[in-house]
Amino acid sequence: MGYGGFGRFRNMVSEKVGVKFHEHYTSMDVPEVIFSSGDKRTEFFEKYNAATEELNEQGEVTIEVANFLYQSDCNGKVDRKQAKQIYELIKGCDDNISFGYSGRKDCAKMSDLKSIFSDKTGVEWS
Repeated sequence: MGYGGFGRFRNMVSEKVGVKFHEHYTSMDVPEVIFSSGDKRTEFFEKYNAATEELNEQGEVTIEVANFLYQSDCNGKVDRKQAKQIYELIKGCDDNISFGYSGRKDCAKMSDLKSIFSDKTGVEWS
């Protein structure tokens, strides 16, 4: 699965956390933020990070799930406790949702991700 598919998966996880957190999570995924720089970018992320902490304190998202969602796309890991929480969020999802390249026979599907996050180990990606 490529970065785009992994991003779609993480967006789905944020959606499963709840509407309030999902709206917050995806608010950083707009052109005004992506292409911002300097003081404007710094100010946005100071407010964004404070709001993330507040959502955690309110119980809208656990620190474990937030840790997964905010790690780098190209190098990260979660321990078993985090993987179990993510599995609990995705276990009811349609197994046939594709996150990989759909033209390939080894296309990553939700069923694959469920298996990865439910196998009683941590998860690493690179």
